[in-house]
Amino acid sequence: MTVRLGRITLDAVQSLHTEESRTLVEQRVPEQQGSVFQDLGREPVTLVLEGLLLGEAALQTLEQLRQAQAKAEPLSFAADIAVGSELTDVVIEDFRARQVAGYEARFRFTLRLREHVEPPQPAATASTPVNQGVQADAAAWAGDNVAAAAVLEDPASLGEALAANPALLEQLDMDQLGGAVARNLDGLSADQVGGLLGAVGQLDPAKAHGLFESLQKAGSLGALMGKYLKEGASFIDKLRNIPLSSLMKAFAGGLEFLQKLQQVANDAGKLVSDIGALELPPGVKALVDKGRSS
Repeated sequence: MTVRLGRITLDAVQSLHTEESRTLVEQRVPEQQGSVFQDLGREPVTLVLEGLLLGEAALQTLEQLRQAQAKAEPLSFAADIAVGSELTDVVIEDFRARQVAGYEARFRFTLRLREHVEPPQPAATASTPVNQGVQADAAAWAGDNVAAAAVLEDPASLGEALAANPALLEQLDMDQLGGAVARNLDGLSADQVGGLLGAVGQLDPAKAHGLFESLQKAGSLGALMGKYLKEGASFIDKLRNIPLSSLMKAFAGGLEFLQKLQQVANDAGKLVSDIGALELPPGVKALVDKGRSS
């Protein structure tokens, strides 16, 4: 019979038997016949092998068995006969060998093997990846909330904050952001406000519309339009790559009309100034002066 223990092959196994038992705890019942047994499961299977080591490789195999028993490491088990379908790994519990008298390379051995079962993983092992994921999400959430609070304190920093972490937009409420912009409008340039709207619109046009509506609710559109007219910033250029809501289109249209009206007024004033600087005939100059006075 051939038996394989890990990388060790035993070709001359003459006897193999198993010992199998269960752990039963007897519970005696007062004044009752018999007992109640609590089944705690089966014990590890024990295998007892007896055989010979023959030939030139006998001493080498003998040494391999000694080292395996000393290390007490699990070994895979396979045999030509079906001993137990669940038996896959064993540990050498006891090893005995004696040389057969009259033979130079013949040894008789006895191996006592015990079934090896890997211990279950601690409960914490399965939950560790989940806990790590939860901690990472919590840290990211806390970081985003701190960054969102910083943006509400300084709306001009929104563009840089979104460039560094686009997920920050999910933590920002557009009504709160609109209120922060309205409160800090005097310290913001028209380009900064337009860049802020453009940065939000690039990631989520719907939120850009919500931010613009919150500025309307805060009554800041008039001041914002005056800021655009005064500084000459272009509202449309900042939002060129996102669709505009009807409110934003109306704001852009009104801004464009006022910019043109302002240009006409500037041109008219320049024209009058240029006429005043000309050397006119007395009659024409009198008509111009009369027009100014009227």
